[in-house]
Amino acid sequence: MNLEFLTWNEETAEIVKMIGLAILVIVALFILFKLEKYIFKKVINRKITEYGKRLKGIRLRSVELLTPAQLVSAAFLISKILRISVYVFLLYVALPILFAIFPATRHLTGILFSLVIDPVIAMGRSFVAYLPKLLRIVIIILVMRYILKLLRLITAEIEAGRLVIPKFYPDWARATYTLLRIFIYAFTLVLIYPLLPESESSVFRGVSVFVGVLFSIGSSSVISNMMAGLVITYMRSFKIGDRIKVGDSLGDVFEKTLFVVRLQTVRKEIITIPNSTILSSNIVNYSVAANEQGVVLFQAVDISYDITWERVNKLLIEAAIKTEHVQPDPPPFVLVRELGSSATTYQINIYTKRPDLQARIYSELNRHILDIFQRDGIDMVTPIYEAAREWEGSTIPAEYRKTE
Repeated sequence: MNLEFLTWNEETAEIVKMIGLAILVIVALFILFKLEKYIFKKVINRKITEYGKRLKGIRLRSVELLTPAQLVSAAFLISKILRISVYVFLLYVALPILFAIFPATRHLTGILFSLVIDPVIAMGRSFVAYLPKLLRIVIIILVMRYILKLLRLITAEIEAGRLVIPKFYPDWARATYTLLRIFIYAFTLVLIYPLLPESESSVFRGVSVFVGVLFSIGSSSVISNMMAGLVITYMRSFKIGDRIKVGDSLGDVFEKTLFVVRLQTVRKEIITIPNSTILSSNIVNYSVAANEQGVVLFQAVDISYDITWERVNKLLIEAAIKTEHVQPDPPPFVLVRELGSSATTYQINIYTKRPDLQARIYSELNRHILDIFQRDGIDMVTPIYEAAREWEGSTIPAEYRKTE
């Protein structure tokens, strides 16, 4: 009888002990929940509010990507997700401990732990096995990065004129760097591709082929413009600031990119021309000639036959010399361009090194021609006006007429 009572007491004590341990785990879990709530609400959220008052947002040049209020909201959202994650983690750890206390539920402990531990162990083994390939990827990226830094430094030195390479022009440096950078990126991708996880799987290959097809279909014009831009750069047909004419478009080169060239006209209009269009068109560069002897500008004037060509020549050259931005050397010259039915067409030709001001130069030249010819008493008639007036006199200059 005493032995049975002793056995019952031991079993009761064991049950009470298990219940006590379970209560202790629950109390500890409750305390941890309260502690975590206090830390997140009273400490972390308060710090987020304090730092949020000093935030200035995230900007990309002139574009504000994230405002301070959006950053604070994002921080509170991350804090809430972390707090819930900690709750789940504590509960997940407490449940196996509770199940391990009671013999009837002890087998569930291994199941719960295996749900997390087995994937973590598998991930760890896969990561350790992948470490050699990952190390090779890191080395490839670092080497290519430092090669690009070296090329960027050389490009800056060539553009600044501190590094001179025979038969290599400074304006080629940026285009050459861009071309080499694209080649290095492509070469790096080729080297890294076989080292990526699951790179040999059919799904990965299918996605790669799909992206390649999309790129080849949608980028034909992009590639053609990019290659045309590189060819134009190495042709050295023009540079930033040059006044050029492409087809019917005349203006100063405002911007050169890998795909387009932008011209600014005398009316301050911006014309965007694709590089492929420029490559297939004739380019007239006025600034290149201006840097040497100068660009030739010309203006035609119709003068009646009763004025000698020597007199017209003298007056036109006088008007040209008085015009600003006209080069004295080479000097202006006059051509007799056409002998019309009622007037002679003269052409005054001037040299200038300011082709960007040709509209203003033409205007000033025309004003001087009007002033000088009117001051000299020359009637600048047109063929229509000459044919319409009634006059029976000869248009031959008096000094050329035969005396009777």
